[in-house]
Amino acid sequence: MSRPPRLSRPSRPRQRLLSGLLAVAFVTTACSSAEEDPAPPSYTASDAIEARVLPQLAANGEDTEAADDAAWVVDVTVDDAEEGTAVTLVAKSDDDWDDVDEQETDAKGRVVLTSTTSGDLHVVVGDGDDAIGTEVSTDDAPEATFTDDFDESSVDDEGGAWFTRDQGHIGVRTCSRADASGAKVADGVLQLSVLEDPDRSDETCQLPGKRKRFPYRLNGHVGTEGTYAFTYGYAAARIKTQSARGQHAAFWLQAVGGQKPGGPKQGGAEIDVMEYFGDDHPLGGLTQFTYFLDKAGEKQTVGGWIPDVEKYGDDWASQYHVYSVEWTPDEYVFRIDGQVTQRLKGETSGQPEFLILSLLSSDYELPRFNGELPEHMEVDWARVWETGAP
Repeated sequence: MSRPPRLSRPSRPRQRLLSGLLAVAFVTTACSSAEEDPAPPSYTASDAIEARVLPQLAANGEDTEAADDAAWVVDVTVDDAEEGTAVTLVAKSDDDWDDVDEQETDAKGRVVLTSTTSGDLHVVVGDGDDAIGTEVSTDDAPEATFTDDFDESSVDDEGGAWFTRDQGHIGVRTCSRADASGAKVADGVLQLSVLEDPDRSDETCQLPGKRKRFPYRLNGHVGTEGTYAFTYGYAAARIKTQSARGQHAAFWLQAVGGQKPGGPKQGGAEIDVMEYFGDDHPLGGLTQFTYFLDKAGEKQTVGGWIPDVEKYGDDWASQYHVYSVEWTPDEYVFRIDGQVTQRLKGETSGQPEFLILSLLSSDYELPRFNGELPEHMEVDWARVWETGAP
């Protein structure tokens, strides 16, 4: 409201008029404030709906974006729901409550919903007088304890978290080695590469039992060993993979100090959150594994190729996706953009684990190489939400 003109000697009727106008303006403003605070969706609260808010684990797309802009994931189970039951997620915008996601339950009544809006959220099943629901909040999700959106000081820098790993010309990678030239940061993106080794450009590598020879390669291979590790929680990375076969993009965890015999709780484990072996792979291209040493020191493997991988995408090399693991003492839950891809139940690593990002060319992959060096994978960000043991 504009300021009323200043009067040198206002008459009493004029004063009463101004007082009345101000009173009307106050009532009008109060009504407007009430209108700006809309009522949440109407439903009957029900224990049949179990919902929990997970961290920001969903963010697929071609462009880079900050980790803080990823979508919250809401994990929902509806008791006795028929497969295909619609479940709606409602969030508050500036001036109203809006439906931000709607998905259908699977055969077990489970459904995953996402929201880029923080704060209170409502999970609703049905409509009208038959609607049931429950309320959750993004405040209930774990808080991030490690985040790297990647800048020039993130890798191989005294103040950075990631360092090139000392690996090469041994084991399953006799034709390649890790090198700092395979890990570059530009415009907020970590680019990991497989490229020819300039120090051995006049040599070729021959695999046992193979006639064909291959150029020696350098691999982008970095980890947080010695700078950051955690036990139990969520770990995620937003990745755009390479397209060619002959090498594989990976986001994985390893136990500090290496694995030891005795099972995963005592000896740690390797947790492969994702490995991508290239487009047009006959098994879909994506794997999720864990490895540990049993009491006899024998290597045990749990996990495998992601079944029905086309349900989660088919654009791994052209778009970023968030690959994550939820790690508890009782299971690993692997996800792509919040969608559960595998649940591996049983004893898990009970030891501190550090993060690894890599694009590796293993000997067994080289005969299938169908690309052109250098090959690249890109990492937009990496993040951890520590929870500790329940």
